[in-house]
Amino acid sequence: MKMILHRGIARRRLCPSRAIAVLAVFAVMLCAAVFAHGAPARAAVSQYTVSFGGWVVGGFVSSNGQLVYCVEPGAFEPSGPQHHPVEATTLPGFSANQSDGTGWDGWVAGTPVSGDALRRMNWLLTTYGQTADPDIAAAVQFAVWFLREDPGANDWLVHHVRWVQAHGGTWHTDRAYGMVDEAYAAVAASMAEPDGAALSIALGEEFATGTVAYPAGTTRVDIDGAAFDGGAPSIGVGPAAGLAAWRAVLHEDGWESGRTVRTSGEWVREVTEWPAALMLHTAVVPGQQALGSMVGPVTANRQLVLEPAEIHIESQFHPVLATQVESRFVSPDAGRFADRVTFAASDDSPAPWAARGLADGAVEYAPIAAQGVLYGPFADPIDTSDAAPEGAPVAARAEIIADRGPGEYLAVADTAPREAGYYSWVWSIDEALQAPEVRAAALLPEGYRFTDRFGLAEEGQIVPMSLRWSTALDEQELPLDDLVLRDRMALSVLQGSWLNDAQGAPLPIVLRLTAYAIGTEPERRAAPSEGAVEVARELVTVSAPGEIEAPPIPLPFDTRGWVTVQACLFAEDQSEAVLGHVEEWCDDFGVPEETARISEPEVRTEAQPEATVGEAFHDTAIVAGKVPAGADLGFVYYLEPRAGAPKFDASWNPVTDEEGAAATWSAAELAALSEEERCLAQPVAVTARVAVPGPGRVDSPSVLARSAGTGYWVEDLAMPHPETGESVELHRGACGVANERTVVSERIEPLASTGGLDSRLLLFGAAPVAGAGLIALLAARRHMQRLSSSRK
Repeated sequence: MKMILHRGIARRRLCPSRAIAVLAVFAVMLCAAVFAHGAPARAAVSQYTVSFGGWVVGGFVSSNGQLVYCVEPGAFEPSGPQHHPVEATTLPGFSANQSDGTGWDGWVAGTPVSGDALRRMNWLLTTYGQTADPDIAAAVQFAVWFLREDPGANDWLVHHVRWVQAHGGTWHTDRAYGMVDEAYAAVAASMAEPDGAALSIALGEEFATGTVAYPAGTTRVDIDGAAFDGGAPSIGVGPAAGLAAWRAVLHEDGWESGRTVRTSGEWVREVTEWPAALMLHTAVVPGQQALGSMVGPVTANRQLVLEPAEIHIESQFHPVLATQVESRFVSPDAGRFADRVTFAASDDSPAPWAARGLADGAVEYAPIAAQGVLYGPFADPIDTSDAAPEGAPVAARAEIIADRGPGEYLAVADTAPREAGYYSWVWSIDEALQAPEVRAAALLPEGYRFTDRFGLAEEGQIVPMSLRWSTALDEQELPLDDLVLRDRMALSVLQGSWLNDAQGAPLPIVLRLTAYAIGTEPERRAAPSEGAVEVARELVTVSAPGEIEAPPIPLPFDTRGWVTVQACLFAEDQSEAVLGHVEEWCDDFGVPEETARISEPEVRTEAQPEATVGEAFHDTAIVAGKVPAGADLGFVYYLEPRAGAPKFDASWNPVTDEEGAAATWSAAELAALSEEERCLAQPVAVTARVAVPGPGRVDSPSVLARSAGTGYWVEDLAMPHPETGESVELHRGACGVANERTVVSERIEPLASTGGLDSRLLLFGAAPVAGAGLIALLAARRHMQRLSSSRK
């Protein structure tokens, strides 16, 4: 039989079943508790258990769903309900006198338990306690009893271990012993001190830099004689092992030859600890034992000091420079000659740029001087060579003191750009021209000199040409049959000469001439006014200053009012080779010399005021202004319709309906017409068109009056379209104008005969005397009618 004593204490058993009589007593006690204290939480239920010869061992499921175990070996079984669990750091002592089916009959007593015993129970119930395997649950229950290690419960444990082993439970008790050993080992490991660790330091590929290697668990690394990235002397790291980069700043107390860098730090190991506590489920019924469940682990940190490490940095250097002009193209006057100079130590430099930290945290670099010369202007692009040609013009000079160490500096020339041309920078570093402190410390080799080449593309700057011009149109009044603008320009370069391309040819510059149409005479201004519409444009290529005749600019035929030309130099019109070599510029909009008026003929009319039925009458148009070639006039006479009056067609013939009766105007249809529609409702005479060779009076062909009434002439002026030849109307008069009105009166019939003469004989001279008198009378009546009509 396996020994059941563990570390001198007998191994124990949880919550054995009671005899029926004892259960009856518990039931009475439970009822008393319920009636005394109201309805407590429901009782834990025995669920994952194993029966050993009728004696049951295992776990209970509490009211909150956790698997719980008896923590008072030999005490009365918790058949009643439990209070709400609380975290307990001490299991209280207990005592009980009971008998069970294994033959046990006696007293059991337990002392309070705390400290490491509870840590082990907590580990056990966390690791194995929440099992659904009855065999494991039974082993856990025995392990709980063993870990309590109560001398007063030793006999009870010895007895019940023997009973279980005698009834097939040897595996369960052995597994419980194993769990106890695991609990001891796990809790001891969690409380052991971590092993020691060390730092290591190494140099990096870059001068005065390196890394500190730190082990897992390091929380802080300190460094002396250098700084970590960002300038920090201390950094927080971890929890994993890693590398921390550092950089040493030499020459802090004067230019120095070396530096020792030391590092130290702290190390923290994160461990899992087991609190000395359980969740205690005490019984509502007095005398019944308490149940326990896990509290779980917590994380804790253990802190140690790392072993320090150090390394020595062993310091003359070769400064070099590279340049890139601020901008390739420099605007005259408004721009500046500027070069971005980047300093560095050469790749084969024994040491980097000398620098030192100051008390305020700033870094002071050894100041290195560089001299720059700007050569130019040249009319042609510059070829690359080792040095500037002898006698090359010097446009400006500049000097840079690189007192911020390696990096970019901006040099601005002492002269502003003015003349158009090509320019090139040349820079040098000369040891003999350095500051005394730099030379005294021999930071540069004696006689050291570095210089770049002449004509480098990245060292070139171009001052673009500034072109200006004046313009004037040949004609400032355009007839409709010659809508073409003819422009002349006088072109010049403000400063400098015309630039050439790489082949030595003058750069071709494209100017844009834009014609704008506007309804009224434009005012001079920088930009086109609101309402101005672009109607035409022409590109002019120029390659030298002087007088230029621009190509003609045809205008659309429908252009009317005023046109003005604005000349501009736009980058978007230039070729790739020209871009940047000339500045954009526009002359003003609305320059008087660049403005023309579209001359349209003006027409006014004077109609014959009266006529008599059967008499011919006409209209007269007075044309003024420039008359385009091929212009002609048309005339239409409209007879004003009246309600009840006959309708006439375009030939002044009466209109009949389907039955042959004369059609008349109704008041309703006239009321439906507007005043203009009514005026134009009845054209009765359309004349042949009359050519208009030039300004002056033009009479319409005569029209024969066929009925009395009031009518109005409407004239229109047209010309052939310059491209299609189709007739285009230029002017049309309004209907109903007073000076275009002709009133047609009825003829006066002869007086009735009083004798036996045939009235026809009177008209044809059969009775000359009587006829003469009649004619005189008719003439008088006609004259009176005209007077009456004119008064109306």
